[in-house]
Amino acid sequence: MNPTDAIILNIFIEQIYNLFFYDNFIMLLKNFILLLQQRYNHITIMQPYKVKVLLTGATGFLGSHLAISLLQHGYAVTAIKRGGSSLLEFDTICAMRGVKTDLLAHLEWKECDILDTFAVADVMQGVDYVFHTAAVVSFWAKKRDEMMQTNVQGTANIVNCALEAGVKKLCYASSVAALGREKDGDVVDENTPWRDSKYNTMYAISKYLAEMEVWRGVEEGLDAVIVNPGIILGEGLWHKGSCRLIDTAYKGMAFYTKGQSGYVDVLDVCRAMIQLIESPIKNRRFVMVSDNLTFKDFFTRVAAGFGKRGPTIAAGNVLTQLARIYYGIKALAGKEPLVTKETARNSQKKFTYISNSIKNELGFVFTPFDESVARICKAYTTFKKS
Repeated sequence: MNPTDAIILNIFIEQIYNLFFYDNFIMLLKNFILLLQQRYNHITIMQPYKVKVLLTGATGFLGSHLAISLLQHGYAVTAIKRGGSSLLEFDTICAMRGVKTDLLAHLEWKECDILDTFAVADVMQGVDYVFHTAAVVSFWAKKRDEMMQTNVQGTANIVNCALEAGVKKLCYASSVAALGREKDGDVVDENTPWRDSKYNTMYAISKYLAEMEVWRGVEEGLDAVIVNPGIILGEGLWHKGSCRLIDTAYKGMAFYTKGQSGYVDVLDVCRAMIQLIESPIKNRRFVMVSDNLTFKDFFTRVAAGFGKRGPTIAAGNVLTQLARIYYGIKALAGKEPLVTKETARNSQKKFTYISNSIKNELGFVFTPFDESVARICKAYTTFKKS
């Protein structure tokens, strides 16, 4: 038995233990099967491609992974994208996950801007379920209006059209950023109330307001579930989003900030979203964080996955602000800065996210962090050699 199989066996034993406390036998067994399928890169078709789902954001990181997972589970997927959107990230992730061409026959692309209500209403016809992952993620003041429009008004349009079309359930990908954080050291879960705070970025505010649109839809009769992932890790375009963290760890870095955040494997997020749609659970939200790690610990463990050394020098507030000023000057050329006032402030703060609800309700077991890192580092190394 290799180490990965041993981990899966331990997970199964833990789930059997949980069975004595939670009445979720079918979901627990299904969860174990999915873990084995993930290990051996073989997914049993759960549906005969008759159940139709609409997926927004399928050209992005999470959306691309979710599209593949939905296809592997036998769903007929209609993925929407704006006209002229690149499929580079989707195609790259398909290659990294070894997706076969015949699987993609059950994926239909349609051009649709979620800000166009009539276009959204049109693509929503005949859909059973909706997975809404489309969002603008930015901490740059210049993108504030675009982010608010896409994240808030776009979600409102999705909710309104889902109500009109009578879809069975909506699953919305939110963020832990939409949860309340008032002070350094806060411990946060689904029940933590939103608070106006200097730690709330404009992105956080946009996701919170988007959640309010989902809850409005619930009040009007829509069945919905929300997932609140931490920083999502997985294979993708290594120069974009959270994938840049992997690229940074590979290239090496001497400095680290003193903050802490929550992390989760992208495959776990996809697995949870599908299980929540298939379950009778509705009108709930779930934190998705497998590990709360300091930034030093995170980069040290990812660097170790490459056989490299992690950061060793603490960057205090002065160095962090100098970095913000440096990238602010570079941003004058029109390129989005890596460090902003918002990210600089939060990089020194520690927040802890609790995911007990998803574990208790679904018997959900997260992929061990080091196993996720090993898989992602392998994908990155293969990419570098290609």
